[in-house]
Amino acid sequence: MNILIDTNIFIPLELTSLSDMEPETHSINELYRKAKEVNYHVFLLDTQKKDVENDKNEERKRLRLVAFEKYELLKNVKTTDIIKTTFPNILEDSHDFIDVALLNAVCANAVSILVTNDEGIHKKAKKIGKEDFVYYLADALDFINQQLPQNLKVDISHPIIKSEKCYNININDTFFDSLRADYDGEKFNNWFKEKCQNGHRDCLVIQDNDKMVGLCIYKFEEPCYGMNGKILKICTFKLSVSGNKQGELLLRKLFDYSYISEVDWIYVTAYEKNYICQFFENFGFDRYCKLKEDSGELIFRKQMKPRPEDYLRLAPLDFDIRFCPRYFNTEQDAFLVPVISSYHNMLFPEAIKENSLFPQLDYMDSYSNAMRKAYLCKSNTNLVQAGSILFFYKSHDVGTIETCGIVERVERLRNPDAIISLAGKRTVYQRSEIETMCKGEKDILVLLFRQAEGFSKEIHFSELQKQKLVGGVPQSITKLSEEAKKWILKQRPF
Repeated sequence: MNILIDTNIFIPLELTSLSDMEPETHSINELYRKAKEVNYHVFLLDTQKKDVENDKNEERKRLRLVAFEKYELLKNVKTTDIIKTTFPNILEDSHDFIDVALLNAVCANAVSILVTNDEGIHKKAKKIGKEDFVYYLADALDFINQQLPQNLKVDISHPIIKSEKCYNININDTFFDSLRADYDGEKFNNWFKEKCQNGHRDCLVIQDNDKMVGLCIYKFEEPCYGMNGKILKICTFKLSVSGNKQGELLLRKLFDYSYISEVDWIYVTAYEKNYICQFFENFGFDRYCKLKEDSGELIFRKQMKPRPEDYLRLAPLDFDIRFCPRYFNTEQDAFLVPVISSYHNMLFPEAIKENSLFPQLDYMDSYSNAMRKAYLCKSNTNLVQAGSILFFYKSHDVGTIETCGIVERVERLRNPDAIISLAGKRTVYQRSEIETMCKGEKDILVLLFRQAEGFSKEIHFSELQKQKLVGGVPQSITKLSEEAKKWILKQRPF
Protein backbone atom coordinates (compact mmCIF):
# COMPACT_ATOMS: atom_id res chain seq x y z
CA MET A 1 0.00 0.00 0.00
CA ASN A 2 1.28 3.48 -0.89
CA ILE A 3 0.73 6.47 1.39
CA LEU A 4 1.38 10.06 0.31
CA ILE A 5 2.03 12.58 3.09
CA ASP A 6 1.45 16.31 2.78
CA THR A 7 4.23 18.76 3.63
CA ASN A 8 2.43 19.61 6.90
CA ILE A 9 3.04 15.97 7.89
CA PHE A 10 6.61 15.81 6.56
CA ILE A 11 7.87 18.92 8.41
CA PRO A 12 7.01 17.79 11.99
CA LEU A 13 8.44 14.38 11.06
CA GLU A 14 11.85 15.85 10.19
CA LEU A 15 12.89 18.10 13.08
CA THR A 16 15.87 20.41 12.62
CA SER A 17 15.71 21.78 16.17
CA LEU A 18 13.60 21.56 19.33
CA SER A 19 11.74 24.67 18.22
CA ASP A 20 10.33 22.65 15.29
CA MET A 21 8.52 20.33 17.71
CA GLU A 22 4.75 20.45 17.18
CA PRO A 23 1.90 18.96 19.28
CA GLU A 24 1.37 16.22 16.68
CA THR A 25 5.03 15.29 16.15
CA HIS A 26 4.78 12.12 18.25
CA SER A 27 1.61 11.02 16.43
CA ILE A 28 3.25 11.61 13.05
CA ASN A 29 6.30 9.59 14.14
CA GLU A 30 3.97 6.79 15.25
CA LEU A 31 2.18 6.83 11.89
CA TYR A 32 5.45 6.58 9.98
CA ARG A 33 6.82 3.79 12.19
CA LYS A 34 3.64 1.70 12.07
CA ALA A 35 3.29 2.16 8.31
CA LYS A 36 6.73 0.60 7.96
CA GLU A 37 5.74 -2.25 10.29
CA VAL A 38 3.01 -3.32 7.87
CA ASN A 39 5.27 -2.76 4.85
CA TYR A 40 3.42 0.29 3.56
CA HIS A 41 5.39 2.74 1.41
CA VAL A 42 5.44 6.40 2.49
CA PHE A 43 5.84 8.79 -0.45
CA LEU A 44 6.44 12.47 -1.08
CA LEU A 45 5.57 14.18 -4.37
CA ASP A 46 8.43 15.72 -6.32
CA THR A 47 6.64 19.08 -6.46
CA GLN A 48 6.54 19.26 -2.64
CA LYS A 49 10.22 20.15 -2.76
CA LYS A 50 9.12 23.67 -3.62
CA ASP A 51 7.41 23.93 -0.20
CA VAL A 52 10.75 23.19 1.45
CA GLU A 53 12.68 25.52 -0.86
CA ASN A 54 10.40 28.40 0.09
CA ASP A 55 11.69 28.33 3.68
CA LYS A 56 13.52 31.60 4.40
CA ASN A 57 15.66 30.00 7.13
CA GLU A 58 18.66 28.78 5.10
CA GLU A 59 20.04 26.32 7.64
CA ARG A 60 16.67 24.70 8.28
CA LYS A 61 15.95 24.57 4.54
CA ARG A 62 19.21 22.78 3.81
CA LEU A 63 18.58 20.18 6.53
CA ARG A 64 15.05 19.50 5.31
CA LEU A 65 16.18 19.16 1.73
CA VAL A 66 18.61 16.48 2.90
CA ALA A 67 15.77 14.75 4.78
CA PHE A 68 13.58 15.03 1.67
CA GLU A 69 16.02 12.81 -0.22
CA LYS A 70 15.47 9.74 2.00
CA TYR A 71 11.80 9.38 0.98
CA GLU A 72 10.41 7.54 -2.01
CA LEU A 73 9.34 10.15 -4.54
CA LEU A 74 6.41 10.20 -6.94
CA LYS A 75 7.67 11.84 -10.12
CA ASN A 76 6.05 13.15 -13.27
CA VAL A 77 2.47 12.14 -12.47
CA LYS A 78 0.39 13.16 -15.48
CA THR A 79 -2.52 15.49 -14.81
CA THR A 80 -5.79 13.56 -14.79
CA ASP A 81 -8.89 14.72 -16.63
CA ILE A 82 -10.87 15.39 -13.46
CA ILE A 83 -8.11 17.68 -12.16
CA LYS A 84 -7.92 19.52 -15.50
CA THR A 85 -11.68 20.02 -15.51
CA THR A 86 -12.14 20.97 -11.85
CA PHE A 87 -9.04 23.14 -11.35
CA PRO A 88 -8.27 24.57 -14.81
CA ASN A 89 -6.52 27.80 -13.80
CA ILE A 90 -4.14 26.82 -11.01
CA LEU A 91 -0.83 28.66 -11.36
CA GLU A 92 2.33 26.61 -11.01
CA ASP A 93 3.93 29.00 -8.53
CA SER A 94 0.90 29.11 -6.23
CA HIS A 95 0.44 27.10 -3.03
CA ASP A 96 -2.77 25.66 -4.47
CA PHE A 97 -0.74 24.09 -7.24
CA ILE A 98 0.96 21.70 -4.78
CA ASP A 99 -2.39 20.93 -3.08
CA VAL A 100 -3.92 19.98 -6.41
CA ALA A 101 -0.82 17.99 -7.40
CA LEU A 102 -1.23 15.90 -4.24
CA LEU A 103 -4.87 15.22 -5.10
CA ASN A 104 -3.88 14.41 -8.68
CA ALA A 105 -1.68 11.58 -7.36
CA VAL A 106 -4.77 10.15 -5.64
CA CYS A 107 -6.87 10.52 -8.82
CA ALA A 108 -4.15 8.77 -10.86
CA ASN A 109 -4.21 5.84 -8.38
CA ALA A 110 -0.50 6.38 -7.76
CA VAL A 111 -1.20 6.18 -4.02
CA SER A 112 -3.88 4.56 -1.89
CA ILE A 113 -4.39 7.45 0.53
CA LEU A 114 -3.18 11.01 1.12
CA VAL A 115 -2.56 12.13 4.72
CA THR A 116 -2.98 15.83 5.46
CA ASN A 117 -4.40 18.14 8.11
CA ASP A 118 -4.89 20.92 5.55
CA GLU A 119 -8.58 21.86 5.52
CA GLY A 120 -8.23 23.35 2.05
CA ILE A 121 -7.09 20.03 0.59
CA HIS A 122 -9.96 18.20 2.30
CA LYS A 123 -12.45 20.64 0.76
CA LYS A 124 -10.89 20.19 -2.68
CA ALA A 125 -10.99 16.41 -2.25
CA LYS A 126 -14.71 16.55 -1.55
CA LYS A 127 -15.21 18.67 -4.63
CA ILE A 128 -13.81 15.90 -6.86
CA GLY A 129 -15.37 13.02 -4.91
CA LYS A 130 -12.10 11.77 -3.42
CA GLU A 131 -12.76 12.61 0.23
CA ASP A 132 -12.69 8.92 1.20
CA PHE A 133 -9.05 8.71 0.11
CA VAL A 134 -7.82 11.80 1.95
CA TYR A 135 -7.22 11.22 5.68
CA TYR A 136 -6.60 13.49 8.61
CA LEU A 137 -3.62 12.38 10.69
CA ALA A 138 -5.79 10.90 13.47
CA ASP A 139 -7.87 8.93 10.95
CA ALA A 140 -4.75 7.63 9.20
CA LEU A 141 -3.32 6.46 12.52
CA ASP A 142 -6.57 4.65 13.35
CA PHE A 143 -6.48 3.00 9.93
CA ILE A 144 -2.88 1.84 10.36
CA ASN A 145 -3.61 0.49 13.85
CA GLN A 146 -6.34 -1.70 12.37
CA GLN A 147 -3.82 -3.24 9.98
CA LEU A 148 -1.29 -4.11 12.64
CA PRO A 149 -1.24 -7.69 13.96
CA GLN A 150 -2.45 -7.93 17.53
CA ASN A 151 -0.16 -8.77 20.41
CA LEU A 152 0.00 -12.54 20.26
CA LYS A 153 1.56 -12.90 23.69
CA VAL A 154 -1.41 -11.21 25.33
CA ASP A 155 -4.27 -12.60 23.29
CA ILE A 156 -3.22 -16.19 22.66
CA SER A 157 -1.77 -18.37 25.37
CA HIS A 158 -0.97 -22.02 25.90
CA PRO A 159 1.27 -23.70 28.48
CA ILE A 160 3.67 -25.17 25.89
CA ILE A 161 3.47 -22.52 23.14
CA LYS A 162 5.07 -19.12 23.14
CA SER A 163 5.21 -16.28 20.66
CA GLU A 164 8.73 -15.27 19.74
CA LYS A 165 10.81 -13.23 17.31
CA CYS A 166 13.05 -15.26 15.01
CA TYR A 167 16.14 -13.39 16.19
CA ASN A 168 15.65 -15.13 19.55
CA ILE A 169 15.78 -18.56 17.92
CA ASN A 170 19.11 -20.42 17.90
CA ILE A 171 19.88 -21.26 14.26
CA ASN A 172 22.37 -23.91 15.41
CA ASP A 173 19.70 -25.91 17.26
CA THR A 174 19.61 -29.54 16.09
CA PHE A 175 15.88 -28.98 15.48
CA PHE A 176 16.91 -27.40 12.14
CA ASP A 177 19.18 -30.22 10.99
CA SER A 178 16.57 -31.83 8.72
CA LEU A 179 15.80 -28.48 7.10
CA ARG A 180 19.48 -27.87 6.51
CA ALA A 181 19.69 -31.32 4.89
CA ASP A 182 16.73 -30.55 2.62
CA TYR A 183 17.80 -27.04 1.63
CA ASP A 184 21.58 -27.20 1.23
CA GLY A 185 22.76 -26.37 4.78
CA GLU A 186 24.37 -22.98 4.28
CA LYS A 187 21.60 -21.81 1.95
CA PHE A 188 19.01 -22.47 4.66
CA ASN A 189 21.13 -20.77 7.33
CA ASN A 190 21.53 -17.67 5.15
CA TRP A 191 17.79 -17.54 4.44
CA PHE A 192 16.94 -17.85 8.12
CA LYS A 193 19.43 -15.16 9.13
CA GLU A 194 18.57 -12.67 6.36
CA LYS A 195 14.83 -13.14 5.96
CA CYS A 196 13.67 -14.36 9.36
CA GLN A 197 16.08 -12.96 11.94
CA ASN A 198 17.05 -9.72 10.20
CA GLY A 199 13.47 -9.37 8.98
CA HIS A 200 12.17 -9.64 12.58
CA ARG A 201 9.63 -12.29 11.57
CA ASP A 202 7.26 -13.65 14.18
CA CYS A 203 6.96 -17.30 15.07
CA LEU A 204 5.17 -19.74 17.36
CA VAL A 205 7.37 -22.18 19.27
CA ILE A 206 6.39 -25.39 21.05
CA GLN A 207 8.76 -26.34 23.84
CA ASP A 208 9.04 -29.53 25.84
CA ASN A 209 11.28 -29.03 28.89
CA ASP A 210 13.05 -26.09 27.20
CA LYS A 211 13.64 -28.14 24.06
CA MET A 212 12.15 -26.79 20.83
CA VAL A 213 9.89 -29.43 19.26
CA GLY A 214 7.64 -27.33 17.01
CA LEU A 215 7.98 -24.10 15.01
CA CYS A 216 5.71 -22.00 12.83
CA ILE A 217 7.17 -18.86 11.19
CA TYR A 218 4.69 -16.50 9.53
CA LYS A 219 4.46 -13.07 7.93
CA PHE A 220 1.93 -10.79 6.29
CA GLU A 221 1.97 -10.40 2.51
CA GLU A 222 0.34 -8.39 -0.24
CA PRO A 223 -2.57 -9.98 -2.19
CA CYS A 224 -1.33 -12.82 -4.41
CA TYR A 225 -2.34 -16.15 -5.98
CA GLY A 226 -5.97 -15.14 -6.36
CA MET A 227 -6.27 -13.95 -2.75
CA ASN A 228 -7.33 -10.47 -1.70
CA GLY A 229 -7.56 -8.69 1.63
CA LYS A 230 -5.24 -9.43 4.53
CA ILE A 231 -2.90 -12.32 3.68
CA LEU A 232 -0.84 -14.38 6.14
CA LYS A 233 1.89 -16.67 4.80
CA ILE A 234 3.22 -19.68 6.72
CA CYS A 235 6.93 -19.49 5.91
CA THR A 236 8.08 -22.52 7.91
CA PHE A 237 6.04 -25.22 9.63
CA LYS A 238 8.08 -27.94 11.30
CA LEU A 239 7.82 -30.54 14.07
CA SER A 240 10.56 -32.65 15.60
CA VAL A 241 8.28 -35.66 16.03
CA SER A 242 4.98 -36.78 14.56
CA GLY A 243 2.01 -38.57 16.07
CA ASN A 244 1.28 -36.37 19.09
CA LYS A 245 -0.82 -33.78 17.22
CA GLN A 246 1.50 -30.86 17.99
CA GLY A 247 1.04 -29.77 14.39
CA GLU A 248 -2.68 -29.37 15.06
CA LEU A 249 -1.90 -27.33 18.15
CA LEU A 250 0.43 -25.01 16.20
CA LEU A 251 -2.15 -24.57 13.47
CA ARG A 252 -4.97 -23.96 15.97
CA LYS A 253 -3.00 -21.15 17.61
CA LEU A 254 -2.17 -19.67 14.22
CA PHE A 255 -5.89 -19.71 13.42
CA ASP A 256 -6.59 -17.94 16.73
CA TYR A 257 -4.03 -15.29 15.83
CA SER A 258 -5.54 -14.93 12.35
CA TYR A 259 -9.02 -14.33 13.75
CA ILE A 260 -7.72 -11.68 16.14
CA SER A 261 -5.81 -10.02 13.29
CA GLU A 262 -8.82 -10.27 10.93
CA VAL A 263 -6.88 -12.23 8.32
CA ASP A 264 -8.78 -13.08 5.13
CA TRP A 265 -6.50 -15.82 3.80
CA ILE A 266 -3.63 -18.03 4.98
CA TYR A 267 -1.37 -19.78 2.51
CA VAL A 268 1.62 -22.09 2.56
CA THR A 269 3.80 -23.85 -0.01
CA ALA A 270 4.79 -27.50 0.29
CA TYR A 271 6.30 -30.17 -1.91
CA GLU A 272 3.78 -32.58 -3.38
CA LYS A 273 5.26 -35.73 -1.84
CA ASN A 274 5.45 -34.28 1.67
CA TYR A 275 2.99 -35.68 4.25
CA ILE A 276 2.26 -32.10 5.31
CA CYS A 277 0.16 -31.59 2.15
CA GLN A 278 -2.54 -33.95 3.43
CA PHE A 279 -2.29 -32.34 6.85
CA PHE A 280 -3.10 -28.88 5.50
CA GLU A 281 -5.92 -30.22 3.32
CA ASN A 282 -7.46 -31.83 6.40
CA PHE A 283 -7.86 -28.37 7.89
CA GLY A 284 -9.44 -26.53 5.01
CA PHE A 285 -6.50 -25.60 2.78
CA ASP A 286 -7.15 -26.13 -0.93
CA ARG A 287 -4.55 -26.99 -3.56
CA TYR A 288 -4.42 -23.89 -5.71
CA CYS A 289 -1.58 -24.40 -8.18
CA LYS A 290 2.09 -25.20 -8.52
CA LEU A 291 4.46 -22.49 -7.37
CA LYS A 292 6.44 -23.05 -10.56
CA GLU A 293 5.41 -25.23 -13.48
CA ASP A 294 8.60 -27.30 -13.38
CA SER A 295 8.66 -27.77 -9.60
CA GLY A 296 6.82 -30.11 -7.28
CA GLU A 297 6.05 -27.27 -4.87
CA LEU A 298 2.33 -26.55 -4.42
CA ILE A 299 0.44 -23.56 -3.05
CA PHE A 300 -2.21 -24.34 -0.42
CA ARG A 301 -4.72 -21.63 0.54
CA LYS A 302 -7.24 -21.38 3.37
CA GLN A 303 -10.08 -18.87 3.17
CA MET A 304 -10.74 -17.68 6.72
CA LYS A 305 -14.16 -16.07 6.29
CA PRO A 306 -17.02 -17.67 4.35
CA ARG A 307 -18.94 -15.74 1.71
CA PRO A 308 -22.73 -16.03 1.47
CA GLU A 309 -22.45 -18.29 -1.58
CA ASP A 310 -20.18 -20.70 0.30
CA TYR A 311 -23.09 -21.70 2.53
CA LEU A 312 -25.02 -22.74 -0.58
CA ARG A 313 -22.33 -24.37 -2.73
CA LEU A 314 -20.68 -26.56 -0.07
CA ALA A 315 -22.14 -29.62 1.62
CA PRO A 316 -22.41 -29.10 5.41
CA LEU A 317 -19.35 -31.17 6.37
CA ASP A 318 -17.28 -29.76 3.49
CA PHE A 319 -18.18 -26.28 4.72
CA ASP A 320 -17.15 -27.20 8.27
CA ILE A 321 -13.78 -28.57 7.14
CA ARG A 322 -13.15 -25.49 4.99
CA PHE A 323 -14.00 -22.87 7.61
CA CYS A 324 -13.59 -24.48 11.03
CA PRO A 325 -12.78 -23.80 13.82
CA ARG A 326 -14.69 -20.49 13.91
CA TYR A 327 -17.33 -21.01 11.23
CA PHE A 328 -19.49 -24.08 10.66
CA ASN A 329 -22.87 -24.94 9.17
CA THR A 330 -25.40 -24.10 11.89
CA GLU A 331 -28.38 -25.63 10.06
CA GLN A 332 -27.56 -29.15 11.29
CA ASP A 333 -29.02 -30.83 14.39
CA ALA A 334 -27.36 -30.05 17.72
CA PHE A 335 -26.82 -32.32 20.70
CA LEU A 336 -25.93 -31.88 24.35
CA VAL A 337 -23.09 -34.25 25.26
CA PRO A 338 -22.40 -34.86 28.98
CA VAL A 339 -18.73 -35.29 29.91
CA ILE A 340 -17.33 -35.92 33.39
CA SER A 341 -15.38 -32.85 34.50
CA SER A 342 -12.01 -34.60 34.80
CA TYR A 343 -12.30 -36.01 31.26
CA HIS A 344 -13.53 -32.65 29.96
CA ASN A 345 -10.43 -30.95 31.35
CA MET A 346 -8.19 -33.53 29.69
CA LEU A 347 -9.95 -33.29 26.33
CA PHE A 348 -10.35 -29.50 26.37
CA PRO A 349 -7.52 -28.16 28.58
CA GLU A 350 -7.95 -24.59 27.31
CA ALA A 351 -11.33 -24.53 29.11
CA ILE A 352 -9.71 -24.98 32.53
CA LYS A 353 -9.98 -21.83 34.61
CA GLU A 354 -7.08 -20.38 36.54
CA ASN A 355 -6.70 -21.64 40.12
CA SER A 356 -8.43 -24.89 39.16
CA LEU A 357 -8.26 -27.63 41.77
CA PHE A 358 -7.59 -30.25 39.10
CA PRO A 359 -4.02 -31.60 38.90
CA GLN A 360 -1.53 -30.25 36.37
CA LEU A 361 -2.10 -31.84 32.97
CA ASP A 362 0.50 -33.19 30.57
CA TYR A 363 0.00 -30.78 27.69
CA MET A 364 2.12 -32.93 25.40
CA ASP A 365 -0.68 -35.54 25.28
CA SER A 366 -1.98 -35.99 21.76
CA TYR A 367 -5.70 -35.64 22.54
CA SER A 368 -5.05 -32.30 24.30
CA ASN A 369 -3.24 -30.90 21.25
CA ALA A 370 -5.59 -32.21 18.58
CA MET A 371 -8.26 -30.23 16.76
CA ARG A 372 -9.78 -33.52 15.61
CA LYS A 373 -10.84 -35.50 18.68
CA ALA A 374 -12.95 -38.50 19.66
CA TYR A 375 -15.80 -39.05 22.11
CA LEU A 376 -16.75 -42.56 23.25
CA CYS A 377 -19.91 -43.59 25.07
CA LYS A 378 -22.65 -46.26 25.22
CA SER A 379 -25.51 -44.04 24.10
CA ASN A 380 -28.29 -45.71 22.10
CA THR A 381 -28.95 -42.66 19.93
CA ASN A 382 -28.93 -43.06 16.16
CA LEU A 383 -29.62 -39.39 15.51
CA VAL A 384 -26.07 -38.08 15.48
CA GLN A 385 -24.53 -37.93 12.01
CA ALA A 386 -21.67 -36.26 10.16
CA GLY A 387 -22.13 -32.49 10.38
CA SER A 388 -24.08 -32.59 13.66
CA ILE A 389 -23.19 -29.94 16.25
CA LEU A 390 -22.04 -31.10 19.70
CA PHE A 391 -22.23 -28.92 22.80
CA PHE A 392 -20.16 -30.53 25.55
CA TYR A 393 -21.80 -30.34 28.96
CA LYS A 394 -19.47 -30.49 31.97
CA SER A 395 -21.53 -32.81 34.11
CA HIS A 396 -21.85 -33.65 37.81
CA ASP A 397 -21.12 -30.72 40.14
CA VAL A 398 -20.15 -28.20 37.41
CA GLY A 399 -23.12 -28.03 35.05
CA THR A 400 -21.75 -25.77 32.30
CA ILE A 401 -21.33 -25.74 28.53
CA GLU A 402 -17.91 -24.43 27.52
CA THR A 403 -16.93 -26.10 24.25
CA CYS A 404 -18.45 -27.33 21.02
CA GLY A 405 -17.54 -29.55 18.09
CA ILE A 406 -18.66 -30.74 14.67
CA VAL A 407 -19.09 -34.47 13.98
CA GLU A 408 -16.94 -35.89 11.18
CA ARG A 409 -17.71 -39.58 11.47
CA VAL A 410 -19.98 -41.88 13.47
CA GLU A 411 -19.17 -45.53 14.17
CA ARG A 412 -20.55 -48.28 16.42
CA LEU A 413 -17.84 -50.71 17.44
CA ARG A 414 -17.24 -53.40 20.08
CA ASN A 415 -13.72 -54.55 19.31
CA PRO A 416 -11.16 -52.61 21.44
CA ASP A 417 -8.49 -52.87 18.75
CA ALA A 418 -10.84 -51.38 16.15
CA ILE A 419 -11.71 -48.50 18.49
CA ILE A 420 -8.08 -47.82 19.36
CA SER A 421 -7.10 -47.96 15.69
CA LEU A 422 -9.79 -45.41 14.84
CA ALA A 423 -9.66 -43.09 17.85
CA GLY A 424 -6.72 -44.05 20.06
CA LYS A 425 -4.74 -40.84 19.53
CA ARG A 426 -7.81 -38.63 19.90
CA THR A 427 -9.57 -39.90 23.01
CA VAL A 428 -8.80 -39.42 26.70
CA TYR A 429 -9.48 -43.09 27.40
CA GLN A 430 -6.59 -45.48 27.98
CA ARG A 431 -6.58 -48.92 26.38
CA SER A 432 -7.58 -50.60 29.65
CA GLU A 433 -10.60 -48.29 29.95
CA ILE A 434 -11.65 -48.99 26.37
CA GLU A 435 -11.35 -52.73 26.96
CA THR A 436 -13.54 -52.41 30.07
CA MET A 437 -16.17 -50.44 28.10
CA CYS A 438 -16.27 -53.18 25.47
CA LYS A 439 -17.04 -55.96 27.97
CA GLY A 440 -20.72 -55.07 28.10
CA GLU A 441 -23.38 -56.09 25.62
CA LYS A 442 -23.69 -52.67 24.02
CA ASP A 443 -21.66 -51.40 21.10
CA ILE A 444 -19.53 -48.34 21.75
CA LEU A 445 -20.64 -45.17 19.99
CA VAL A 446 -17.52 -43.51 18.56
CA LEU A 447 -17.88 -39.88 17.50
CA LEU A 448 -14.95 -38.38 15.64
CA PHE A 449 -15.34 -34.61 15.75
CA ARG A 450 -13.58 -31.35 15.07
CA GLN A 451 -13.29 -28.97 17.96
CA ALA A 452 -14.87 -25.65 17.01
CA GLU A 453 -14.27 -22.26 18.54
CA GLY A 454 -16.44 -22.10 21.60
CA PHE A 455 -17.60 -19.56 24.13
CA SER A 456 -15.85 -16.66 25.87
CA LYS A 457 -17.63 -17.65 29.10
CA GLU A 458 -19.37 -20.80 30.23
CA ILE A 459 -23.12 -21.27 29.82
CA HIS A 460 -24.76 -22.58 32.98
CA PHE A 461 -27.30 -25.32 32.44
CA SER A 462 -29.59 -23.54 34.91
CA GLU A 463 -29.78 -20.65 32.43
CA LEU A 464 -31.07 -23.01 29.74
CA GLN A 465 -33.66 -24.27 32.19
CA LYS A 466 -34.60 -20.74 33.12
CA GLN A 467 -35.18 -20.01 29.44
CA LYS A 468 -37.31 -23.20 29.31
CA LEU A 469 -35.08 -24.56 26.52
CA VAL A 470 -34.29 -27.88 28.22
CA GLY A 471 -35.81 -30.20 30.78
CA GLY A 472 -33.82 -32.21 33.30
CA VAL A 473 -30.06 -32.66 33.49
CA PRO A 474 -28.92 -34.89 30.58
CA GLN A 475 -27.57 -38.32 31.49
CA SER A 476 -26.72 -39.24 27.90
CA ILE A 477 -26.45 -37.56 24.49
CA THR A 478 -29.59 -35.45 24.09
CA LYS A 479 -30.91 -33.78 20.96
CA LEU A 480 -31.66 -30.08 21.42
CA SER A 481 -34.63 -28.23 20.04
CA GLU A 482 -34.03 -25.74 17.24
CA GLU A 483 -34.82 -22.93 19.66
CA ALA A 484 -32.28 -24.18 22.21
CA LYS A 485 -29.61 -24.62 19.53
CA LYS A 486 -30.06 -21.08 18.24
CA TRP A 487 -29.99 -19.64 21.75
CA ILE A 488 -26.71 -21.42 22.57
CA LEU A 489 -25.12 -20.41 19.27
CA LYS A 490 -25.95 -16.76 20.01
CA GLN A 491 -23.75 -16.97 23.09
CA ARG A 492 -20.66 -17.38 20.92
CA PRO A 493 -18.79 -14.03 20.87
CA PHE A 494 -18.65 -13.60 17.07
